[in-house]
Amino acid sequence: MDVVGWCYICDVVIQKTRRDKTKFMKNAAIILLCILTQSCTTSLNRKSTIKSNKTDLLFEMDFEHSLISRGNNFPDFKYSKDSMDYFLIALHENIMVEDFRKKVGFSSDRIKKIEKLLESKNWLHYIDGNPKPRVFIATNADGLKLFEKSLIIANKIVDGIEGELLSIKQKFKKTEISKTQKFEKWAFLILSNVLLDSWQIDNVERMYLKKEIRPERHGKNYYYSIMENKDRKHETFGIYGNQYEEIDGRTISTYGNNRIGLEVRTSENRIVLADNKIFDEMATDFMPKLTTILDSENDYIKMVYKESGYQEEITFEEFFIWWYHFIYTKATDIMNDNGMLSIPESGNFSYEIEES
Repeated sequence: MDVVGWCYICDVVIQKTRRDKTKFMKNAAIILLCILTQSCTTSLNRKSTIKSNKTDLLFEMDFEHSLISRGNNFPDFKYSKDSMDYFLIALHENIMVEDFRKKVGFSSDRIKKIEKLLESKNWLHYIDGNPKPRVFIATNADGLKLFEKSLIIANKIVDGIEGELLSIKQKFKKTEISKTQKFEKWAFLILSNVLLDSWQIDNVERMYLKKEIRPERHGKNYYYSIMENKDRKHETFGIYGNQYEEIDGRTISTYGNNRIGLEVRTSENRIVLADNKIFDEMATDFMPKLTTILDSENDYIKMVYKESGYQEEITFEEFFIWWYHFIYTKATDIMNDNGMLSIPESGNFSYEIEES
């Protein structure tokens, strides 16, 4: 029972007991002091248990690592060694370094070495002397909030695509694909992957973020994320993305959100060089409208960056490029709901692009 409730009971008893007021007041004071002490102790124990539980629960959570990169740009160290990835997640969750250290059983010197390594890789930095992640980290709670905040922009993007749909279909009619297959089969790939993701991501970085080079990390350039996945059957948060496999000199790609453990060795969906150029044209032609939408929401985007707490950890560019994945995923789901495209039952669309 809390202190306020117990004080109320004491007052009632005091009003009813008049004969030995002095003696009672002393006893009441002692009782109240004991209750206050017990309540404070219970409160402190509860807080300690919450902290302990938070640290324990951290290691029961599943996380996926992702990067945005091209060429030979990727981490050159084992980020899961010594639970370094979970250390960054703990910092993101405001778990005390000492609590994490006790959980993993490391010495203070070992923790310091981990901090120095991560700092040297530009995965960690310090704010007011406190270590903070420098890569994008999202727990399930973070992801749900980011999806909620993405709806305003996603709806505008869908409206923009809908306004260009006739022109997009006319371009599709120029492809070799259109001679044997209908636009409806390819709409998922075109309206989501071509207009918003793989064919477009470089343009978003260059024209909205005004960045030609990705973040420099130990001589490499890439964006990096660590995100919780509560549904092991699908990608983290159901975000759509690409998976590439080199098979016998050919590149087989799969776009979707159900690619975990998937192996695709062939695909009937071939994109010849001429068709790929038309897809590039689709992305390029839509980019001015996409840029206009993002620019018009720039204040809102920066407000979300600040209010979400990511401003205290990572650069605006790092935040936005990952939040953009939530935004275009939400836009894709809206287009599926209103019939502009149909997501395959498998959740994936495989294709092969002809090499030049």
